[in-house]
Amino acid sequence: MKKMPRILVLTLSFGSGHVQAARTIAREIKRHSPDAEVRVLDALADCRILFRAFYVWPYWAMVRYAPALWDRFFTRRTAKMRQNTAPEWAFRFGCPRVFKTISAFKPDAIVATEVAACELAALAKRDGLTQARIINVITDYEAEPVWVKREVDAYAVADDYVRDQLFVWGATAASIACGIPTDGTFCERHDETKTRRRHGITDDAPIVLLMGGGWGPTHMNEVAARLCESGQTMHVIAATGHDTRTRRRLARLRAWPPVSLRVLGWTDDIAPLMQAAAVLVTKPGGLTTAEAAVCGLPVVVFDAIPGPEQRNAARLAEIDAGVVTSGGRETAVAILSLLRNESARGRMSARARLLARPDAAATIARLALNEAVPFEVAARRKTA
Repeated sequence: MKKMPRILVLTLSFGSGHVQAARTIAREIKRHSPDAEVRVLDALADCRILFRAFYVWPYWAMVRYAPALWDRFFTRRTAKMRQNTAPEWAFRFGCPRVFKTISAFKPDAIVATEVAACELAALAKRDGLTQARIINVITDYEAEPVWVKREVDAYAVADDYVRDQLFVWGATAASIACGIPTDGTFCERHDETKTRRRHGITDDAPIVLLMGGGWGPTHMNEVAARLCESGQTMHVIAATGHDTRTRRRLARLRAWPPVSLRVLGWTDDIAPLMQAAAVLVTKPGGLTTAEAAVCGLPVVVFDAIPGPEQRNAARLAEIDAGVVTSGGRETAVAILSLLRNESARGRMSARARLLARPDAAATIARLALNEAVPFEVAARRKTA
């Protein structure tokens, strides 16, 4: 009797993108191999409180209150070729459920969608808890040396830039530039009229979709306030995810015709909204930029977190698919400029589609199932 594959998709909920990518990959594996046993595990869901206090909370504190400090920390970690984001003992102490699950589940493959997930999987393999193949999925247009581990069997990356980074840092495993995995709903065609009606819009005025990432931090309220005062005809739909503080701030704003403002929390309606919108205004999370590319949606970027998000923003700007801004006033000016320039939006939409990789999740599923993939696989480049 043929053994059904067991796949563990391991992530950490630093923001919503890593978790969404993990769930997308898990669904694609099940679609591709219905008999496969697939589990998604968030290492932070049941970690020890001390681990959260010393590993998770300092990150959020730096990002929210001291981004310049996080910038120096991340830049130094990369420059010094750090091999870990925390000591091995901290992961063993802080995330016991991960190691217990790996030992009991006995996966054939572990798909890691966040850098610490890669560290946990490699540590479990090093300790003899598993012989599973490890596939790293890097969901930004930039990596860091911590991703490179001798226990890793394959890398799925956004583009050649990331693949080249891994080679420079000593990666020897196969690397596939397949793109960032996005949910299939972004490839489906959604009825724009129904989407508009669902959100109380009965005319054809342009929609500005304002997003700040699943958890923040962001200054969405400052951007929305300037748009509400602009006098430009538009419907602003602000999706705040789990950032309840920003949602409360947005709820206090008042918009007067010809501007309307609708504030949403977490919503599963992002794909239809992206297809209906004229402009997306967002923090440049890797998954969000990939979703916008699939929808061919021009992007105005603000509040980029130092590190990979800044590279994501630069990638959009490089191909003229997005505009990178700083501060609420500059962001609002860029939005209003695009709304008045339909030809510019059309050009940016076409350029955005150059980044689109709608088959990325399917490619990663095949990697996890140890099947051949229809992409060029690059081994480590030899140097003279």
